[in-house]
Amino acid sequence: MIKNVYAVLYFFLVFSLMSCREDSKKESMPLNAIKGSYEPQLNYLNEAIKDDPENDELLYKRARVYFNMYRYTDALRDVEGAIKVKSSNGDYYLLGAQINFALGDFFKSIKFSEKAESLGLDDPELSVLQARVYWATGDTSRSTLYLKKAELVVPFNSDISLLKGEQCVSKGDTLTAIKYLMSAIRGNRKNSAAYLDLVKIYLHKEKEDSALLYTLLAKELDPHNPNFYFSEGKIFYQKGMKQSAIVSYKNCLREDSAYALAFYQLGLLYYKEGNTIEAFKFLQKYTAYDKNSKDVYRYLIEILNDQNKEKEAIPYYERLVFLDSNNIGLKYVLQKLYKDYSIGAKEDTVRKAHPEVMAVHHAYTVDTVRRNTIPVKKDSLASQRSAVIQPSTIKDSTVR
Repeated sequence: MIKNVYAVLYFFLVFSLMSCREDSKKESMPLNAIKGSYEPQLNYLNEAIKDDPENDELLYKRARVYFNMYRYTDALRDVEGAIKVKSSNGDYYLLGAQINFALGDFFKSIKFSEKAESLGLDDPELSVLQARVYWATGDTSRSTLYLKKAELVVPFNSDISLLKGEQCVSKGDTLTAIKYLMSAIRGNRKNSAAYLDLVKIYLHKEKEDSALLYTLLAKELDPHNPNFYFSEGKIFYQKGMKQSAIVSYKNCLREDSAYALAFYQLGLLYYKEGNTIEAFKFLQKYTAYDKNSKDVYRYLIEILNDQNKEKEAIPYYERLVFLDSNNIGLKYVLQKLYKDYSIGAKEDTVRKAHPEVMAVHHAYTVDTVRRNTIPVKKDSLASQRSAVIQPSTIKDSTVR
């Protein structure tokens, strides 16, 4: 009898343990354990959200995973979705503020952080972020206020040291800045901004080897951060290693296919190398992110003109006319292109929108107008058109 009772208890316990194990598989999110990969977590959350798309906690968790993967646009979409479901959670707004800060949208970051604060969120991370974002927007008094508040709670916070380092850089005290930035890294070995600031300092000092050392260390700790590959590209370019720079910029795009400045730098590198096909491809992709760069449109027009594709260049001329509205010679060239390709309606539009073009007397030849605008280098019609839109000096490095 007693043996039977023990047998029943034994099987009951085994069954219970198996059930608990199965339930834990269903309800617990996998740990980020596979060499820093977030894919297990992401796969789990994707399936869970598919079953429950209005679950704000799941959306918030996936937003955090995306944020850690540097997929900021996806992270912002999810956290905004979580806020839409539940707008009273300060943690959601804090994450939204952090994402917008990472995207460089400082004023939207302030808006999110103020909302988190108004909801009563008492988190030192919020104070640290507010200190950084107000510093970034030039509001030093508020930045100092939140910095002091954060230091009372987390005096050795990595981002506090980072901010102090950035403040020293702005004052030209790079020696003290390096000390603070090293302290930031000791506080958080994966503080990518601290590594990037160190790289910028050493690049400015033309100490490419030191800059490369910190970039390689950072890549080893955080191999999926596109910023490190972009910095590596700038270092290689500054060292004259153009092919290595191209590889680094492409690796940057592998980690973040929307990293706009990588398209820009690749376009300029290929342009300098004389590979106009690749240059055009990358510069054109860059215009999807920045429609206000006059130089980029000048490069695109120059490339098409050199290929005797003036008609295909018309949309780029139109955009450049919009951006450089005081360039009468440029407007005249666009009007001439409309005539050459019998685009009457657009010619009338330009005439009405830009009557100053008519001030250029028709007796003037296109050559005369161009010579009075920017010197012509060649005799061909394509090169004369290019002269009006000759790009300014190429910028070798741009900070994201």
